[in-house]
Amino acid sequence: MTKVPTYRSILFTFLIITYGTLGIAEDLAPPILSVGIQVGIKSASVSAQHGFQVFDLTTSRKLLFTRWNSTSLKFQITSRGFGFLKNTNLRTVEIKPFREGLVYLNGKGYRGKFTLFEDRFGKITVVNLVDLESYLYGVIKSEMLINSPLEALKAQAVVARTYAIKNQKKFQTELGFGLTDDVRSQVYNGIEDEHPIARKVVKLTRGRIAIHDDTPISAFYHSSCGGSTLNSKDWHGKSIPYLLSKPCPYCEVYKDYGWKVEFPYSKIKNQLRVRGHKIAVIEGLKARTRPDGRLSGVEIQHSSGTIKLTGTKFRQLMGASVVRSTMVATEDVNLASNSKASDKAEMAILSIIYGQMQKYRSVTFKGTGFGHGVGLCQWGAKGLALKGFNFEKILKYYYSGVAIKKLYN
Repeated sequence: MTKVPTYRSILFTFLIITYGTLGIAEDLAPPILSVGIQVGIKSASVSAQHGFQVFDLTTSRKLLFTRWNSTSLKFQITSRGFGFLKNTNLRTVEIKPFREGLVYLNGKGYRGKFTLFEDRFGKITVVNLVDLESYLYGVIKSEMLINSPLEALKAQAVVARTYAIKNQKKFQTELGFGLTDDVRSQVYNGIEDEHPIARKVVKLTRGRIAIHDDTPISAFYHSSCGGSTLNSKDWHGKSIPYLLSKPCPYCEVYKDYGWKVEFPYSKIKNQLRVRGHKIAVIEGLKARTRPDGRLSGVEIQHSSGTIKLTGTKFRQLMGASVVRSTMVATEDVNLASNSKASDKAEMAILSIIYGQMQKYRSVTFKGTGFGHGVGLCQWGAKGLALKGFNFEKILKYYYSGVAIKKLYN
């Protein structure tokens, strides 16, 4: 008699294969993430709370060494590969702590375990293998002020979890691990940035992620949108149905909400030259904005033509921490002379004067907000939480048409 598979067994198999049905899956544990915490180093000191074992993973999982206490062990580059004590020419090792204790790299603590491997330049890369929930303990405080309203922090926890699920293999081919510990992924500082409130909001939202069409969303977030979030198509040219522009008057409490910066034309010219543009003298700059106030594009007129940049590209050109958002207005300070030369001598004199005046010609940007403006506005989430929104309503406000599902218990 043929045994007919049960619905539960079919669902479980499907979840294992795709991790994509995203219903409640009591049998599944959080995925293990690989987070690069040091890249291209010559040496590393490793220790653990209750001692650890070192396994050689080059060909098979062979036990090399056991440390029964919390004393550190130094790994360093050898003639080929890296090594420690009398063990040399290693390619990949695993550091597994006893009793699931904390592991330390150069005195900095992490949950989970480490792998060390030789990179293509002959240096050492250290990777933290850590379960998703433990990883989030070290992310929340790094990405949002821990004194934020609880529902805003819970929204941040769901977003950070979703981002990690969606991008867990992002850098695997390029760097040999899935996620970085900086802003290229999410800022992660191990136990150094853990906090009781961070652990609380992670536990309160355990396993929950945001989905659209049964798929984890691209959970972009930023500090402050400046009054309106940005449509994804206007950011990177790709239209994503849940990343639409939303009015957001809720982030005005951000202490650095308004900002102002002035750029001499000479600085803009130098930045363009660094990126390969052949440009002598900037003659003018035109900024285009959308009805919501977003900078849509910048035209830079120079002696040989015109350079056109999107608002996002211009922000990247001048520095995202300087042009703090694309929610801007401009004031052009034009000191150029409109005089007409009557002879060659006068033309030469005016040419010299004009050249000197270009040094002092500038454009001023006045703006609001901080960040790319796509997805969750963190300060807006705080504002909504203060108005009584729970974390699910906050997320559904900033991500159109999403659902919140529990991936595991």
